[in-house]
Amino acid sequence: MMLLDDQAYAGLRVLDMSQGVAGPYCAALLGLQGADVVKVEPPGGDWIRVMGGGKAGMTPLAVASNLGKRSLCIDARKPEGRAAIERLAAQADVLVENFRPGVMARLGLDAAALCARHPALVYLSISGFGASGPWVDKPGTDSVLQAYTGLAMLNREADGRPRRIGMLVPDTVSALYATQAVGAALYARSRSGRGRHVQISLAECCAAFQAAPIYESALFAGRQAPPTAVPSGVFRTLDGFVTLLVLRQDMWLRLCDALGRAEWRTASDYTDNTARGRNAAALNAAIATQLAQRTSAHWIATLEAADVLCAEVQDYAQFREHPQMQHLGAFGELAQPPYQPLPMPYVPGTPRGGPIPPAPATGQHTRAVLAEIGYSADETAALERDGIAVQG
Repeated sequence: MMLLDDQAYAGLRVLDMSQGVAGPYCAALLGLQGADVVKVEPPGGDWIRVMGGGKAGMTPLAVASNLGKRSLCIDARKPEGRAAIERLAAQADVLVENFRPGVMARLGLDAAALCARHPALVYLSISGFGASGPWVDKPGTDSVLQAYTGLAMLNREADGRPRRIGMLVPDTVSALYATQAVGAALYARSRSGRGRHVQISLAECCAAFQAAPIYESALFAGRQAPPTAVPSGVFRTLDGFVTLLVLRQDMWLRLCDALGRAEWRTASDYTDNTARGRNAAALNAAIATQLAQRTSAHWIATLEAADVLCAEVQDYAQFREHPQMQHLGAFGELAQPPYQPLPMPYVPGTPRGGPIPPAPATGQHTRAVLAEIGYSADETAALERDGIAVQG
């Protein structure tokens, strides 16, 4: 197993002032690749700690977005709290924040102020809709972004009704783009010695990762785009569901043989993908009727033998326990108080085989972090007595 000091971001210091998912998950990804991440939380903690089920502020979203961090609970609204944050910023390589535009400026902790004092700092700002414009003050939550950026339409029901994707896609994708952008800024700093202000919006990230469908919608404006692959879809079997996908004509011919449908090989309705697209409803209905008569295992074996793209639809437990994922060692053990050890996926490209570092409780490391930046025990006690700092 690789040692922590051997990881890509070993020695990097990250000051995470963000809340929710996009910013915290970006900071967590840096931490899981070796960075020392201090999460600054207000008294009461990051609001994500009460979103969803969980104990002691450890909801699944809070845990997954804050693995491996240290938590400093301090009130940035108070001058004494801002002074502590300023000391941390002076030592940081990266600062992550996702407040609405203008909030950090009111605190005197905006990019213009901090980067002027600390020119090597990479300052990451994540917003819903950007730092300016008519929607600059509009809050950007996952559901709002899925509706606004076309994701809900892309995932629409057969009758055209928009449907939200059942996980936080805009937040997660934005965290990935943000992590990449921070890495690029750090690489540029290695040559110039200067940091920069990196600005990411959830709206722009959703646009970027939907590049192909957005381009397609412009290319075929007002017209139905030709289907990519027919047949394709999820089909019910006798005991579950399978998905299959036909990408090429040779695969179509093999599917015909696998299903015992030799007549489809020469049917004028199915001569190529375009023809099958015109008749997709009838074709998919015929396949659905046939697949419903046998088990998923039967059809997976049959389709794999014919070299047709397919998979059984699994839940997360089946996915975790599948022999391929076990072989890859994709899941480690997370001993996250107050829960029993549970499986958690490793970040791709990071060391495998060891425990995954847990997320901190709110203010768990307040005294230790303040001591590291020069606060005496008496000074820290005074901050706690005045309600400015909280030790968890």
